[in-house]
Amino acid sequence: MRNVYIGILVLSVLAAAGDVNVLSSFSSPDQYTNGLAWDGTNLWLLGGSYDGFYEITTGGVVLSQFKPSEPGGDNANGATFDGTNLWGMFLPGTSSPGEVYEYTTSGAYVSTFTCPGTYNIGLTWDGSNLWMSCRGNQTIYEISTDGSVQSSFSVPYSGLGDMAYDGTNLFFTTGNNRTIVEVTTTGTIIDIFDLSGISGSFHASALMFDGNNFWVGDNFSDIIYEVELNTVALNQSTFGHIKTLFLE
Repeated sequence: MRNVYIGILVLSVLAAAGDVNVLSSFSSPDQYTNGLAWDGTNLWLLGGSYDGFYEITTGGVVLSQFKPSEPGGDNANGATFDGTNLWGMFLPGTSSPGEVYEYTTSGAYVSTFTCPGTYNIGLTWDGSNLWMSCRGNQTIYEISTDGSVQSSFSVPYSGLGDMAYDGTNLFFTTGNNRTIVEVTTTGTIIDIFDLSGISGSFHASALMFDGNNFWVGDNFSDIIYEVELNTVALNQSTFGHIKTLFLE
């Protein structure tokens, strides 16, 4: 029994080791920062008030924006970029499955599929498939672009938010706990990063990785932060994968 207790204690210490350094920040152009994507040069915000996409420089300047005509866009959530097109989730009701829509960067509708689970929040791209966080059943899904579930795993967090992928592992926000969690693609938790040092009322929402650092939105202050997670091990293969993913 003593060995089991010590093991749990060590894991808790490791999980709390993550440190967050703020590198830059700017005010969000939308009231709710629900989804963030990276196209290799600029950020794309999917806002929950406008329920549309904004193209934004890393300094916060809005370059373009569009409100989808298909499906009409209600309760916009997670967003991602696959190297060509944007993907965003729209949730007609708080417990309905919701749908994922693919658009060109100029706003033309491309495709759609219905989400698995209920109350789907986060979305990211790994170079081949989409990954989605589902708050309704505390599950993360790997999904092909036609909506077929490839794999899934449960996580012990009720307040799942948006997601990011760094070339190796997945990251997701937990708005209720003011944290970013790093997890393998099979569900093993690697580290937990505390955002309460930025603000005691921080409500982590949108999340993305730009190949070097992470960007996270605070739904309480409507501010988007560029942050460094100082225990994330980024190696040359990771940078090469991200460059290939977005710039080729």
